[in-house]
Amino acid sequence: MKFFFSLKGRVSVSIALTLFSFLLFAETDTWEKELKDIPSLAQNTSSTSSSGNNWEDDLEKDLKEQEKRSKGSEDSRGTTSPVQSNNQINRSAQNLMMDASVAIDIVGGWDKNKPHSTDNKLDIRTAEFGFSGAVDQWLRGNFLAAAHGENGKYFYEVHEAWIQLPFLPYNMSLKAGQMFMDIGRLNKIHSHDRPFTMSPIVHERFFGWESAMDTGAEFSILLPWKYITQELVLGATNGKKWGHAHSEGVQKNNPMGYIHLKNFYYFGNNWGTQFGFSGVRYEPTQDRRNQRYLYGFDAVLRWNQSNLKEFIIMTETWYQQEIFPETINLTTFEKSKPGSQNKWGTYLFIDYKFHQLWSLGFRYDYYTDKNLTDKNGKYANNAVEAQSLQVTFHSSEFGKIRVSAERRFIQDYSKETGQESKEYRGYVQAVAILGSHPAHSY
Repeated sequence: MKFFFSLKGRVSVSIALTLFSFLLFAETDTWEKELKDIPSLAQNTSSTSSSGNNWEDDLEKDLKEQEKRSKGSEDSRGTTSPVQSNNQINRSAQNLMMDASVAIDIVGGWDKNKPHSTDNKLDIRTAEFGFSGAVDQWLRGNFLAAAHGENGKYFYEVHEAWIQLPFLPYNMSLKAGQMFMDIGRLNKIHSHDRPFTMSPIVHERFFGWESAMDTGAEFSILLPWKYITQELVLGATNGKKWGHAHSEGVQKNNPMGYIHLKNFYYFGNNWGTQFGFSGVRYEPTQDRRNQRYLYGFDAVLRWNQSNLKEFIIMTETWYQQEIFPETINLTTFEKSKPGSQNKWGTYLFIDYKFHQLWSLGFRYDYYTDKNLTDKNGKYANNAVEAQSLQVTFHSSEFGKIRVSAERRFIQDYSKETGQESKEYRGYVQAVAILGSHPAHSY
């Protein structure tokens, strides 16, 4: 009886498997017939099966075509992937969506000096909003406007409005419009992005509390060296204004020109340095025909460990020379040439980010005027020297809170009284950036 049931079960299983195989064969036969009724699919299927062993040849052919297309962007800055044609940059190399950002910079100053050397209040120093992005495969654009608080009032003005051709051949770039000029280290960096609250003394005396900006054109090229990265910047602007201004400025006899040679070298182990040399020619007035020349050196040494720890040494040294034209004595008709006015200054900044959220910094400032004289017409020793200590809390790359203290020693022997004085100042700063902020400088 047991054998009977076992045999019966086996017969049932065999019949079921036979029936299932028949149905499966019938379905397979049906879709194969439908496939053959479509000429294109049938042809592709036949081609695939016949050339299945030639896929390596097809891959090699595709790679050669991509290599051929990539030559269309050869020596073009900012492109690292193949392009579709000689005049169309691959869109993976740039973000065609417009970026929008808002930056709020709140600064408070306090001191016991008489008269006060700060405003002794908390104020919104700047409130900026900007838009940047790719116009098309050739052009990029940037617009940045800001409102500044001055004596309780806010003045709205355009800071930057320029277009750029960043992908010219041979690693060249061309920019035109109103811009912060690419000279020195700090001039291109907006006040809320700087690693300290107040501008160095030499920068404030030569360029203003923020930056020197003007309308013109700027050309740059990455030089094709192997062991060091060099960028040469040449610029020419209207020269109507200098530093922070609320008007177009005064028409000058000649435009302003500048040059900046930047050098970058990577040492290894997350150490890198960038240093540069700048030169500026500028006419400060229209009628006196005097010329002002500035010569600068800037450098930064940086070490970074995945944004967890960071060490920075940064410095700038500027020398300013102002030359005046010859004058004629209308009585004796004798010509005389006034002496030039010479000023120079420097700063050294050291900052150590010992924690992902905290950093400690120190800055030394020095500035002197080589043309101050006493009542006897002799050169008078003078200098402004300052030491600053700061602590910064980095909530993220979009926000920070900073507290700093400054001791300033002022020496001026061109005066008969008050030749030496000391000032102590304290600052607090809070910065918040909303939206997509452009990348910071190295």
